[in-house]
Amino acid sequence: MEKLTLSIREAAEVVGISTRYMYELAKVEGFPTIKVGKRLLVSRKGLERWVEEQTAKAIGENFT
Repeated sequence: MEKLTLSIREAAEVVGISTRYMYELAKVEGFPTIKVGKRLLVSRKGLERWVEEQTAKAIGENFT
């Protein structure tokens, strides 16, 4: 069974960025984080949607 959430480290690995930068992204409004006790988790589906949205924005900016 696939996990519904990822740790910050796991999310960083999936996206291909540093853990430090993933913590910075986690502070951005609209980024799919979930606080569970002291842990900060990232929604797997939310992360996929967020990446798709950012990709669409970047493509749109390149064509304007």
